[in-house]
Amino acid sequence: MNDTEPVCIVLAGGPGTRLRPAVHDRPKCLAPIGRRPFVELQLELLAERGIRRFVLSLGHLAPMVRQAIVPLQSRLLIDVVSEPEPLGTGGAILYAMHHAGLDECLVIHGDTWLDSDLASLLAPLDLAAGEKLRMGCTVVPDRSRYGGVAFEGSGLVAGFLPKGAEGSGPINAGLYCVHRSAFDSWRVGERFSLELDVLPGLVAAGAVHATPLHGPFIDIDRPDDYRRLRERYA
Repeated sequence: MNDTEPVCIVLAGGPGTRLRPAVHDRPKCLAPIGRRPFVELQLELLAERGIRRFVLSLGHLAPMVRQAIVPLQSRLLIDVVSEPEPLGTGGAILYAMHHAGLDECLVIHGDTWLDSDLASLLAPLDLAAGEKLRMGCTVVPDRSRYGGVAFEGSGLVAGFLPKGAEGSGPINAGLYCVHRSAFDSWRVGERFSLELDVLPGLVAAGAVHATPLHGPFIDIDRPDDYRRLRERYA
């Protein structure tokens, strides 16, 4: 990566509507796993994989998250950026990159737990070859919930498969290496979606490559998967 130390933006600003029956009045990133909040497990796992600085992109219940991470800041380098209003996934990334002074960094969704080596994502993007975003992909036994990823040669992403098709296959794991130039069509503070507004255009331009990530993957966005992670740490 171009920064001197690996940096990861954690998108932790969403309301977590689907998980609310399980976590009640807490933001999704503070969902309890044993006696610890999910965000603590997530950041510690990423730190073990080489991330040296974190930027938490907050929105929903941001003051509660700020208070909860105070103990973590004694051992992890964590900056916090709060959206002035909901900006969508793409808008939140651009806003955080702008305020943290980042040109290239990792980005992860705040509900993604992935125990994988990250060396392929930490390598600098090949900007000279037009690579503006590198997507971590993982194979799941049933991708009907997620949709899928279609590839061309050498890991170039050709498109995305719709949700609903059953069967094993690679999915977008919600972990990226991204360059700020991927957002040249948008302004800081503008609301837009990474998945719906940015990725299709980048894929059409041949600017998105995929890299396989191996290891357990859990998306706690739904109560059944949240319970699965809780059982792992029981």
